[in-house]
Amino acid sequence: MDKLIIKTLVELRIIAGYLGEKSQYNWWPSNFLAPTTQKMLEFTFPRTALISQYMALSAAAAKVHDEAIGIGKSFHLFRLPEHIEKVMLEEFKVHGKDIAEANISSKASAIERLTELSGGASISGEGPINIGETKIEHLERITTKIACAYLQAFSDNKKAYPYFQSNT
Repeated sequence: MDKLIIKTLVELRIIAGYLGEKSQYNWWPSNFLAPTTQKMLEFTFPRTALISQYMALSAAAAKVHDEAIGIGKSFHLFRLPEHIEKVMLEEFKVHGKDIAEANISSKASAIERLTELSGGASISGEGPINIGETKIEHLERITTKIACAYLQAFSDNKKAYPYFQSNT
């Protein structure tokens, strides 16, 4: 799988996860990316605090998405096939700190980067949003749609859960 797509998926997960937290748009009742959480985790897990934040954020967002979409033959940004999740975690271990610092210093910076990632696409809606069908190997076809669906929902103060089916 293309390294750039993996980096984009990690970036999208961090940005959408951050914006969905209680302190921003309150889609899920967590603040795993808050500075206070980071300080607490650094005390408890000095070498893996950032990874702990990433994993906890992913789990909190996945739970909310799964409740809205259901679990079956569909995937979403916070629940992808296991082999992609592993590659994303490895990417996060290497570049996660830089991605987080560059994109989630504020709500405005996260929205700005999400706007860039959306590529000017237009998808709006509320609740589960089916963004199509794709082969897992071709996730680049839907990353802009995922970004756009989140951007539109945050902008409209709605909750949207973009998902897709794999035809492989």
